[in-house]
Amino acid sequence: MEFLNLGLGQLLATFGAVAAFSVALYLLDRTRRRQVVSTLRFWVSPGQPAPVSRNRKIQQKSSLLLQLLGMLLLLLAIAEFQFGGTVNKRRDHVLILDTSAWMGASAPNRPGATMMDLARASALGWLRAVPAADRVMVIRADGLATPATAWELDRKKVARAILDASPGATALNLTQNLEFARSVQRRSGAVSGEIVYCGPGRISTREANNLNLPSLPALRVIAVDEPVTNAGIRSVSASRSETAPGTWDVLVRVRNYGTTGRATNVTLNFGKAPQGMHQLDIPAGGEQETIFQLRTKAAGVVEARLYPQDGFAADNFAALEIPEQRMLHVIVYSDQPESIRPALASDPRVNAEFRSRSQYTPANDGLVILDRFRPEARPQGNVVWIDPPNDKPPFPIKERTEHPDGLRWIPDLPLTQGLRARNTQIEAASVFDVTNGADRIAETDRGAVMVARGNTVAIGFNPFSGPMRYELSTPILVGNILHWAAPDVFRDVNVATQSAGTVASPVPATVDRNAVQVLTDSGAVLPFNVRDRSVQFFAGEPARVRVIAANVERVFSLTLPELGETKWTPPAGIRRGIPALTDSIRRSMRLWPWLTLAGLGLLLAEWMLYGSQVTSRLHVTKALRQEKAA
Repeated sequence: MEFLNLGLGQLLATFGAVAAFSVALYLLDRTRRRQVVSTLRFWVSPGQPAPVSRNRKIQQKSSLLLQLLGMLLLLLAIAEFQFGGTVNKRRDHVLILDTSAWMGASAPNRPGATMMDLARASALGWLRAVPAADRVMVIRADGLATPATAWELDRKKVARAILDASPGATALNLTQNLEFARSVQRRSGAVSGEIVYCGPGRISTREANNLNLPSLPALRVIAVDEPVTNAGIRSVSASRSETAPGTWDVLVRVRNYGTTGRATNVTLNFGKAPQGMHQLDIPAGGEQETIFQLRTKAAGVVEARLYPQDGFAADNFAALEIPEQRMLHVIVYSDQPESIRPALASDPRVNAEFRSRSQYTPANDGLVILDRFRPEARPQGNVVWIDPPNDKPPFPIKERTEHPDGLRWIPDLPLTQGLRARNTQIEAASVFDVTNGADRIAETDRGAVMVARGNTVAIGFNPFSGPMRYELSTPILVGNILHWAAPDVFRDVNVATQSAGTVASPVPATVDRNAVQVLTDSGAVLPFNVRDRSVQFFAGEPARVRVIAANVERVFSLTLPELGETKWTPPAGIRRGIPALTDSIRRSMRLWPWLTLAGLGLLLAEWMLYGSQVTSRLHVTKALRQEKAA
């Protein structure tokens, strides 16, 4: 037993004072009665005091007992008497409210309502059953466990946190949320109460296959009805076509979350112009893909839509922003362009222009290649010198050698990526003096034969003549030079729209982890991990993220909702639903309202039983007085 507002001593002292006062009133009661007697009874003997009689007995003991019991019940109500020791045995409960993206779906048979509305109502119903002395913490559960309140006794704050909950962008990570709830409950310092999960329990297949829930002695699940039919877009990705220049391959992936097969139509628009429609027949719980070809070099927005609409409209539309397909303008000054033309014409991203030496101008808006030619005015920007003459070369030449041996490439440089050949035969080469700070790119036994500094590259031999033009090293070298001149043009760009949460982006196996960057549009750096030849990172909210790894760039528009594919089945024997009146959570009901009603009821009963007799006597006395006066 506990008294919240008064101690036991204070209660007994107060009740003792009230009881003493009530008993005194009953002992001092002198109710007058009208009685006819002889007048001689009023004569007394001389010298003797008039006899005085006092009523020292309580005439109405049951009336006094009812009043004392009523007063005791009222005092117990004021003291907030409780059974079960709610002060010393206060319990801390954790409410895990599902705020995953799936909670935005329409509630079945509830027009205009969502599953989030049903979850809020169920959570408030559970909150009304929690004893007032117990504390509650609300956790909003999606891909992360996010506390919405601290440990709270104020039910208004808890109810406000429940009403303010809204669907997020990620799927439910049930294991993480339950583990977090259990850990904060253990650290609270009070007796552990219930851990309540309120939601439909839809989790990812990966979590379902590795589900390992913590030991929870008091787990309650309040299930929320969910729609049984839904088909949605899982991702939309676009990459440059490898077969058709100036064309994007747009891949749309659709999943059927329902329990029966479904036919859907996928439409694609670019710049509000229709690009096509594909029909898909998707089995229950299955996925299908379809590819659209979009011919454009301009930047724009690709929109994919799914028909017919269903109860969850958030995954029936996806928008993807594709960048402009830029080109590199290359000007080649050569009197023998036929040997260089095939190397540049093979890539549609190169706009090659061949000019004779007499047409030279220093203008440069991309890349200039000077084939065995030194102009009077050097061009600005990126310049590649092929076998420059001895007259004022870009880098000092120490000597000229014929058929040098031991040609080797300096590793781990942007211009030597993929070049591993050794002892490649070249006809002649100029050996450069690198004492001025130029970087060695290739060298022979006599010295450096290819150097670079800033935006200038000098090749001391002609890779398009002699035996080297048949070597694989030549096209690799040309590709590296083009990437060096315009890395954004030749970067392998893929753009995709998918859901937030955990994202994996494949990268080449040769990419160093230090060369990987994961950036948002605002420039913020996201933490990531490189595992199994992929970059993995987490985004809990819709965002646009760029993953840059060497010559590969992938842009993710994380705007689609992440949905779980599997329905979680709670273990047997747990508590379910909103607590009933006989539920164990109601062990400490608030008794003071009932004590108040009982006390007032006893006082009212006492008045009805005994107060009416006093009132009757008063009325009789008044009538007799009026008769005598008449």
